[in-house]
Amino acid sequence: MLEKSIDSLLKSPTGIPIWWKSREEHIQQFLDNEIIKGNMKLLSTSSGGRPVRAIFYGEAEPHLRGTANYNSAVASGNVDSYYRKSERKRPVFILIAGVHGQEMEGIVATLSLLSLMEKGIDLKGNKRPALLEKLQKLRMIVIPIINPDGRARVPYDGWVDLPSEEMHKYGQGTRKNGELYNYPYNKRVHPMKGDVGILGGYYDDEGVNMSHDEWACPMSETTKALLKLVQEEGPDMIANLHSHESECSILPLSNVPENANIELHRLARMYYRNLECKEYRYKDNGILIPRKKSGLNLNSMLYHVSGAICFTHESTHGCSDTYRPAGIIYEKNPYNYDDILEMHHTLFESIAEYMLG
Repeated sequence: MLEKSIDSLLKSPTGIPIWWKSREEHIQQFLDNEIIKGNMKLLSTSSGGRPVRAIFYGEAEPHLRGTANYNSAVASGNVDSYYRKSERKRPVFILIAGVHGQEMEGIVATLSLLSLMEKGIDLKGNKRPALLEKLQKLRMIVIPIINPDGRARVPYDGWVDLPSEEMHKYGQGTRKNGELYNYPYNKRVHPMKGDVGILGGYYDDEGVNMSHDEWACPMSETTKALLKLVQEEGPDMIANLHSHESECSILPLSNVPENANIELHRLARMYYRNLECKEYRYKDNGILIPRKKSGLNLNSMLYHVSGAICFTHESTHGCSDTYRPAGIIYEKNPYNYDDILEMHHTLFESIAEYMLG
C-alpha cells in the first residue's frame, strides 16, 4: 500500500536514519524477533485484522487487589478497596503509543525503550544504565502501536522538515474533493465515514478515533481491551504518546479531581527541568490553570477506571513549519530524529524518577 503512492510523496531534505523504524510492518517484525525477556500478549485484533500487542515486564502483585472496582472504591471513601497501591513493591506504569497512526515519533520511542529492556541498548546502540536500572524496578506494560490500521495507511516514515499540511493530509485525512479535515472538523464526523477521500491515520479501518470512543459501548474492540487491561492492572501512571507541530509538552487531564493534575504538574516540572538540562525547549501548557470542561476523552476514562495519573505527551514532529509556543514559526526547524528520540528518553527518565520517588 505504501509503495503505490510513493511517487506522489514529498521529499524531505532530511534523510531517515537507519535506526528509525516506524512502519507498521517494521514494528510487528521487531516484536516478533526481539521480545524475549518481556511477556508479550495479544491485547486485541484491530478492525483491519492487525495484531495489537502488549509487552509486560516485572512481576504483578495481584494479592493487593481489593474487592471493588475503582469507581465504587472512591464512592466508599476507601480507594484501597480497589488496590492497595501504597503496598506495592513495584509501581505500575503503562506506556501507550500510536493512538493516531501518523504520530510515529512515540512509536519509535517505545521500540527504543523495548530495545533497552531486551538488549541493554536503545535503537541507536546507546547504553542507558541509569534509566534501565530504574525501569527494572517497575512493573511496566508497553503497547507500542495501539492503532496499527492508522499507521499502515500513512505512507511516510517521519515528518522532519516536511510541511505540517502534508502531515495533516495523511493524519486527519481529506474529503473526497481533497479538502483537508483539519481540527475541529475532523472531530465533527465520528466514526469517520461518508465524505472521505483519504482516511487519515487518526482512525482505525472502521473510522474510529480511540481518543473519543463511545465509552458506554465502545466501537473499537481495542478500546474495550485497553480499558479492561487498565482496570485489572490498576496502574499508578499511564503515558499516552502523541505528537504535534510545536515543542514537546505534557497536557493537563480533563474531568478528573484537582489532585490528579497537581500530581501531573509535579511530573511536568521535573520533565521540563530535565529537558532544559539537555538544552531542549518545551511548551508549558499550564496544567494547573482552570479550563473549560471538555468531553471525556481516553485519558479521562483510563483515570476513572484505575485512578492512574494518565496524561498525553505531545512530541514535536519536527515539521518544516514547527512553531514556538507563542505561535511564531521557526525560521529553520530546530529538531532532527536524534533530538526527537532523546526527548522521549528524557520523558522516560523523568517518569521513572518520579514513580520511584
